[in-house]
Amino acid sequence: MTNKILVLGFFGFGNNQLDGQTIKTRNIYGLLERKKQQYGYKLSSFDTQIFKSSKIQIFKMFVQILSTDILIYVAAHNNLKYLFPIIYFITKIKKTPIHYVVVGGWLSEFIETKPIHIKLLRKIKGIYPQTKVLTEELQEKYHFENVFQLNNFRLNNSSIETTSLTKNSFTKLKIVFMARVHPMKGVDILFNLANRLKSLNIENISLDIYGPIFTEYLQEFEEKINSHDLVFYKGVLQPNEIHSVLREYDLMLFPTKYYTEGFPGSILDAYISGIPVIATSWRYAEEFIEHDVCGIITKFDDECDFIKTTLELLMDPDKIVRMKKAALIQARKYSVDTAWSVLKEKIL
Repeated sequence: MTNKILVLGFFGFGNNQLDGQTIKTRNIYGLLERKKQQYGYKLSSFDTQIFKSSKIQIFKMFVQILSTDILIYVAAHNNLKYLFPIIYFITKIKKTPIHYVVVGGWLSEFIETKPIHIKLLRKIKGIYPQTKVLTEELQEKYHFENVFQLNNFRLNNSSIETTSLTKNSFTKLKIVFMARVHPMKGVDILFNLANRLKSLNIENISLDIYGPIFTEYLQEFEEKINSHDLVFYKGVLQPNEIHSVLREYDLMLFPTKYYTEGFPGSILDAYISGIPVIATSWRYAEEFIEHDVCGIITKFDDECDFIKTTLELLMDPDKIVRMKKAALIQARKYSVDTAWSVLKEKIL
């Protein structure tokens, strides 16, 4: 009998929303799509973004869950909080296994005051966090025996050759930020860095920003962009554009103020594209950034340290080249094959 697999999550197809959650959901579906002919299962999806326009679609989701044999559940805060208990009891009707792919690194803190969620999560088939630290915490703090680390990955992992990395004469150093354009992602630090570069009369630097703009930040962001001639907003990159565009840069900045980031996809994209990262020390930073090798970790929520560290690296182009080569080596740890080996063992 052919198994039917349903991937349920926020795909963002309605408005082509692109962020960490939607890209993770699409990558999980894309990986299963790539393997379905070989392994002989049927695959379908349900995009929970539709709930924003039609709450009645929740019933359609329930029907679709009832008709599947395996549920791949890719959920963030609201879905997990409100819908997961209902989804759990629906799957009990047919004894459909739930495989919960975790987005970000917040799950442990989130369920701390939710005993019902803890009880139900303990009973599902599998929980798949991105990080080693979160995996171990769920096992030790909540005594979950169904937790398996699933590293972030990219379907189109087309790394460049290390031999192609040179200083490129460094006539102009190109810096990139690629994430949601939101104050909590540290975007304001980029403008303060630009001010510092101006005060030092350093002009051979450009700083480009890519990503969807948080609506409530739009006016303030546009005002700041218009007042800086070193900082440019370049829009939102489609997944198939990311690596070819990032290869044109020398350094990625990731000054996040979210302490419970998981493994940010933008950092993986930087590694694949051969560029190092300067990031604040969010909870899992040391797991994914080898300090002073493929990137640099600065103090968390310390703007002065972040800017000082960035300026020091910009003055050392030889070190940037060494770190570019290390970034490509780091990317190899997060292959599609590694991700598939985890999913295949647990799901099929």
